[in-house]
Amino acid sequence: MLKNSRITLVLIIFIIAVVFFSIFNSSKKEWNLLFSYPKWEINFAGEVVPMTWDYYFNKQRFDKEFLITWNTLYQFYLYIKRYPLYIPDIETSLKAANIPSDFKYLPIAESALREDVVSPAWAAGIWQFMPETAKRFGLIVNNDIDERYNLEKSTDAAIEYLSILHAKFDNWTLAAAAYNRWENGIARAMESQRVDNYYDLYLNEETSRYVFRITAIKYLIESYFENRGVIDALIGWVYKKPQIEKVSVNKIDDLYTWASTYNQNYKTLKIMNPWILGDSLPEWEWIITILKK
Repeated sequence: MLKNSRITLVLIIFIIAVVFFSIFNSSKKEWNLLFSYPKWEINFAGEVVPMTWDYYFNKQRFDKEFLITWNTLYQFYLYIKRYPLYIPDIETSLKAANIPSDFKYLPIAESALREDVVSPAWAAGIWQFMPETAKRFGLIVNNDIDERYNLEKSTDAAIEYLSILHAKFDNWTLAAAAYNRWENGIARAMESQRVDNYYDLYLNEETSRYVFRITAIKYLIESYFENRGVIDALIGWVYKKPQIEKVSVNKIDDLYTWASTYNQNYKTLKIMNPWILGDSLPEWEWIITILKK
């Protein structure tokens, strides 16, 4: 009798597991169907991705990035949730600098819009600047301050860098590739291989995938905006920027005391200003972000 009860219990658990898996799998398929493959020609920054007979492999390269991003739903939905916190400001800055809007997807590919991310090679921040590159474009990087984590300043630095890359290569796709591999690496590859565009270059795997990855993110996010209400409801809605104020300071000896003076929580202050590594600020002209009370 006891043996029969155990068998029955096992069967019930098995049936529940099968039903749960079927529901989950069906739900995941429904979520996936909210995204659609590009209907027309695929382009990045106004340059059509060539897919004629001698570039047949470009479709495979794009499809690979499109499907990987599409099926890594948890990561892609986090892109979407973080999108309103960063991308509108980045897009405004790109427009002011006459840089194609498609470059707003570059920091998504670089950092997944995580301000605190650091790569194994020590690239940091949303734009993933290496320390030497950051300093080259005027960002302070030392033991007390790391402006690679300052959204406004790092975005300005990235825009300056992209403008220089475009001036050098006279092509936005090559500028994007050079952002990933450095301009000298792309220039040497072009010279040695005797080609003049990204799609003819044989490059390291990361850079070979780079523009295709950005482009895949672009089309998936555009597809998201076509079904925004449904997807937002599925993922618990997107994040909203808090009401903030900017405070100019010259020096702070004790950030704990300064925070309490402005009726701020120290933890929140550090999260909103991740570029402040320590608990003080040396003499300089600083802009600190605080919550609006």
